[in-house]
Amino acid sequence: MLRFLRVLLTGLLGVLWDGAAAFGGVSIWCSNAHCTHDNDAGVKCSGTLLTPTLTLLSPHTVFSPGEAVRFSCSVPLGHHLSDFHLYKHGVSTPLVTQRADQTQTRVELTLSDIETVHQGSYSCSYRIKSGFPSQLLSSPPSNSINITVVELLTPQHWYNTSIEAPAGSVIKGQSFNITCSTLQQYPGGSFQLRLIRSNGTVRQSLPALTQSVTFTFPNAQTSNEGYYYCLYRVQLGGRVFISRESQPLPIAIRDPDPLLSPVVISWLVSGLTFLVAVIIIITVAKVVCNKEKKPSELERETRTCVENTYVALSINKL
Repeated sequence: MLRFLRVLLTGLLGVLWDGAAAFGGVSIWCSNAHCTHDNDAGVKCSGTLLTPTLTLLSPHTVFSPGEAVRFSCSVPLGHHLSDFHLYKHGVSTPLVTQRADQTQTRVELTLSDIETVHQGSYSCSYRIKSGFPSQLLSSPPSNSINITVVELLTPQHWYNTSIEAPAGSVIKGQSFNITCSTLQQYPGGSFQLRLIRSNGTVRQSLPALTQSVTFTFPNAQTSNEGYYYCLYRVQLGGRVFISRESQPLPIAIRDPDPLLSPVVISWLVSGLTFLVAVIIIITVAKVVCNKEKKPSELERETRTCVENTYVALSINKL
């Protein structure tokens, strides 16, 4: 009987010793399931809680604003668990906290309605109730998982053509350019230009090597007339992200003006009228000038008579 009591007492002391860990000289209750051991017997607790494991439940690591990211935080065995926390690297307070049952080994942590500020690296940790009186002991952080938040802004677009073309128009046969631009650029992105016309839709794409790309049309034809839209497209993490389309850009193709258009004719008439008036003024001026210099007929006769003066001598009759 005494031998039985001795064995029973030894077992109880072993269990109590297994659950006591030294932290700065203070005994804190912990569990074999949450402590690392120096040997297989498990009779000594080092006081370091086991590191949890963070898993991404969402099927991808790249997200759009407004979506939710689902994580799972787990421990090998559960005992006296209090809660789980999801942390973002660089932020001291947890973004998500989930209470747990004492024996629960896994919880789901959901980060809802994410924004671009949520992009970064995440880890989780848990806390257990331990000690007398009860205290909360935090585990080391788990492994890290990075997520990317892609926000595509609506691109801007404009067009350039010859200065002779009226606003919103391109002269047929001439060249014009349409430029699409965005403030945010991602590797592997591209711009798509969509033309909506009366008989259908035409699309063309160019890689976005910079924040802006230019679509060139060397010979404008009626088939280029319609409403143009720009959008930005990029594939990241196995997902395709597409921005909103820009506002419509209407472009009309106009025939070139005829050679003798009304405007040209009016310019020619004005020029000829001015030229004729100048010629008339010069002619009249010459005539008046010559008339002032030429002596009259009476002046010529008088002058001749004076030059040929005859002196009449009287004859006395004998």
